[in-house]
Amino acid sequence: MTDKEILFTHVDFEESNWREIIASAGIHGYSSISQSFNTASFELKENGEDAKSDMYKLLGNICSMMLFPSSLNEPFKPIWQNYEEGTRSIIPDDLYLAELEFFEVILTSIDEPMLKGRVSDLLWLLRVPKDPNHAKIAIESYTSHTIEVKTWHQGIGNCWERAARICIQMKDYPGLREIEETLLISFQENHEENKFMVLWIAQLLDRLKLGQEQLGDIGDRLFQIAQKLKTISDYSSARSYFELSAKKYQQNKDDQGSLDSKYSIGECYELEADLTIKDTSLKQLVANSLYEKAIQAYRCIPAKHRGPYNIQNKIIELRKKLTKSGKASLEELSLLSTPGIDIREIVEVSKKHVAGKSDIEEALLYFSGLSKISDYETLLDSAKEIIAQNPLSAIFSSKHLAPDGRVIAITPGIDLSGNDDKTNQSAYLRQMHQQISLEVQLSVEGQILPALSQILLEHRMPRDFLLAMCNHSNLIPENRQELTATGLWYGFEYNFPIAIHLLCPQVENIVRVQLKKIGSQTSVVDSLGIENEAGLSVLIDRPETESVFGKNLTFEIKALFADPLGPNLRNEVAHGLLDDITASSAGSVYAWWMVLRMIIRSIMGAGLENL
Repeated sequence: MTDKEILFTHVDFEESNWREIIASAGIHGYSSISQSFNTASFELKENGEDAKSDMYKLLGNICSMMLFPSSLNEPFKPIWQNYEEGTRSIIPDDLYLAELEFFEVILTSIDEPMLKGRVSDLLWLLRVPKDPNHAKIAIESYTSHTIEVKTWHQGIGNCWERAARICIQMKDYPGLREIEETLLISFQENHEENKFMVLWIAQLLDRLKLGQEQLGDIGDRLFQIAQKLKTISDYSSARSYFELSAKKYQQNKDDQGSLDSKYSIGECYELEADLTIKDTSLKQLVANSLYEKAIQAYRCIPAKHRGPYNIQNKIIELRKKLTKSGKASLEELSLLSTPGIDIREIVEVSKKHVAGKSDIEEALLYFSGLSKISDYETLLDSAKEIIAQNPLSAIFSSKHLAPDGRVIAITPGIDLSGNDDKTNQSAYLRQMHQQISLEVQLSVEGQILPALSQILLEHRMPRDFLLAMCNHSNLIPENRQELTATGLWYGFEYNFPIAIHLLCPQVENIVRVQLKKIGSQTSVVDSLGIENEAGLSVLIDRPETESVFGKNLTFEIKALFADPLGPNLRNEVAHGLLDDITASSAGSVYAWWMVLRMIIRSIMGAGLENL
């Protein structure tokens, strides 16, 4: 952000007809307001009133930005972008300091909620240090809008979501409760003008994780509306409601409600397929797809609960319909061309550790200095001590199961005679992983997430900054900077599932590239002469890996990414085994922070063994 001189002043604003311009925009949200300001700017330019023309152009520009309320760091995106020519419309980072100062001066004079919300939100986003008053004004402006069908998708829904997310960022829980109460009241209203309005509000509550004390009531209302839609053969709309009711019942641990909703989803697919065969052209082809989805929906009901719903016979009958419609669709085709520990003190220390830093660079440097898991020798000594004090805990062998019930590892019991060192090492390793799991959980909940929250409260994290950081790191291989930076950025958006899916392959590639640098063979040739690159599980066990990365970092990488006893993130990602819950687990969050730490330390000149 740079500076430039502007020709207009707050007096020009107060004496202008900006209210009439916004009023003329109608109810079509920020895009219409932007267009109205741009039209007025053009007319003033034609009349030689350059200062006011520039002022209206600026106001039109800030209203043109599209609001993506789910993003903490980049909530405003350009309304258009030409990737071939490298051009785009305005984004917040294009604004000059003088323009922000102008916004601060006029903010108190603005009494129209759309413009006031946009101006105050941009000030909250861009001003350093942040002024909580800007956030409060934005929240008040955004939530002053009436919740109604005709304006919900004209930007008002996004305004309410953005207000809630600012409250979460600010830890303004009283304000968040007021938003929750207002949304819940509107959720209970009928909104007869649009059959989806109740669903949209419920989806917003779900995204914001609000209404946790009313999960059962929310599920019941969604289910009731779905049943009415199903009764009038509006099966597609009914499914949308059933899908969310199933989720809310599941969150409320209401198994029966969840099962009834899941069954109804399959029933809607089946009934719609039956109706399609009667009423539409290309009916067999469409019905075939619906029958297949019905089978998939019924299979979502666990086997132990299928009996009361007669699922087995349902699927048999559906397979007959699927086969029949599949054959019939060939004729139509011819016509067609995913008690606890009190950590309050740790949390406060972690937040203070990163708070009050002059810029994002300094904040990240401190962020990378949070405590990591214990080194290898410390963990090993601790494991031996625990087993020595509690030998019964290690006498028996153990089976380790994946969430889906597969046996993924077996560790033998300890040999108390001490004769079998390999057996004992396996027992020690099992105990070490138990300790690592505790340390990772404590590190994430007590340090990483609280510190991350504090950083994002004081600073923004642009994706371009992370890209520049990756470009300056000698750890990141050529042509991997964009992928790595994007993975890191999603972590700052709290989207750790996407972050870990992007970063896991990059960690494996970092190890492979570093091994190649010392002449290590990283590929394997099979009996047919086909050469394939070895995976991380193989590479990390090579003796030379420890010589490159040091014993501690090698063990840390293996423990998180390539050991069945741990999160095993590389293999879980590679084989599509990470679900929505485990992808956001403490192991994923720690792994994201670990990659960030390694990159920051590499820029600071640390050797590979000290990353």
